[in-house]
Amino acid sequence: MSKPIIGILSSRADIPIPNGQSITVEYINKVYCEAIMRAGGIPILLPVTSDPDAAEQMFSLCSGMLFPGGVDVDPKFYGEAPDPLIGTIDCVMDRFWLQALEFVRAHKIPVLGICRGLQLVNVGMGGSLYQDLSRRGVPSYLHNQKQNRDYLMHEVTIEPGSRLGQVLGEEPVYTNTIHHQCVKAAGKGLKLVAQTGDGVPEALESEDGQIMLVQWHPEALLDAEPRMRRLFEDLIERSRSGNET
Repeated sequence: MSKPIIGILSSRADIPIPNGQSITVEYINKVYCEAIMRAGGIPILLPVTSDPDAAEQMFSLCSGMLFPGGVDVDPKFYGEAPDPLIGTIDCVMDRFWLQALEFVRAHKIPVLGICRGLQLVNVGMGGSLYQDLSRRGVPSYLHNQKQNRDYLMHEVTIEPGSRLGQVLGEEPVYTNTIHHQCVKAAGKGLKLVAQTGDGVPEALESEDGQIMLVQWHPEALLDAEPRMRRLFEDLIERSRSGNET
């Protein structure tokens, strides 16, 4: 049985080089690739492009897609002006990721979104974000941990009867937490299925089961919390099923 190809959307950054100049790199965190391969898939990087035809050709190679973590989403995409507390943004990258979302929705390609991936997909489906957790107007736990990424920082409660509950089990789970924004309003067709005790949304999923989104970083927890492996195994299984139809 051939392994499904999972596209991982790229991030961009300028890095210094020895002559005092800089170069722009396209990158993904290695652990995303490792998580996909351990689950039985083949990861490929999808570099940012402003050419919509080239983007569609790349997307068409994929049986599933991973929307990974990264920088903040430009608030113009959910109708807000930039807050002083917003972090780095890249609207060209956002447009590329939003095109990817449009493609996977049109072609029923399974999706797993992580951290920024959750936030971008939520915005792309008509939702909104708090540009910083302090803007919620109520006290929040620490959500941007200083410990290593594999440290289990806080507890997440999972909605009974949700697909996420079927994948991870419905009992609460401890996760890491590396974000300063969160969902304000869920996008059309997305349901809140997990949250922390302070009311911060931690997972969304689509009503048809195509899209699974988590705010934490499961790729960093494959050994610290083995239940997280199931999120990637589920993506692979959904992607493989799509290939067989």
